[in-house]
Amino acid sequence: MLFVWDDSYETGIIEIDQDHKGLVNLINDLYEAMQDGSGGALLLPIFSALKHYTETHFAKEESHMVECDVPDQDSHFQEHKLMVEKLADLERRHRKGEAAISLQTLTFLRDWLKNHICAIDRAMASQLKNKGMDQGA
Repeated sequence: MLFVWDDSYETGIIEIDQDHKGLVNLINDLYEAMQDGSGGALLLPIFSALKHYTETHFAKEESHMVECDVPDQDSHFQEHKLMVEKLADLERRHRKGEAAISLQTLTFLRDWLKNHICAIDRAMASQLKNKGMDQGA
């Protein structure tokens, strides 16, 4: 397992935390498939699912932020945009056989998600709660 979820990653907003756990699971699935020596036939669908799940999750977060008029939206949205572009580029390169999904790539994804959750998403969650977003949103 590459990314072990623990309570330190909780934002306190159930929907966001569930999405983050889903992203962690997909990163771990990708890591395990790579460790098992699975070929692109298995890796690519997992990677594509990770890209799609990330886009969906980011859209939800951004919707909540706009709805609650959270400050610093532009910088948060830019972080999301850069990650979506990175994932799209990696998927495109992997499909063309230009790049393998490496441990370095997975470590980058894990570390980016950890840092994003702990720094940016926690601050966002605090602001959402201050604006009245309920726990079950």
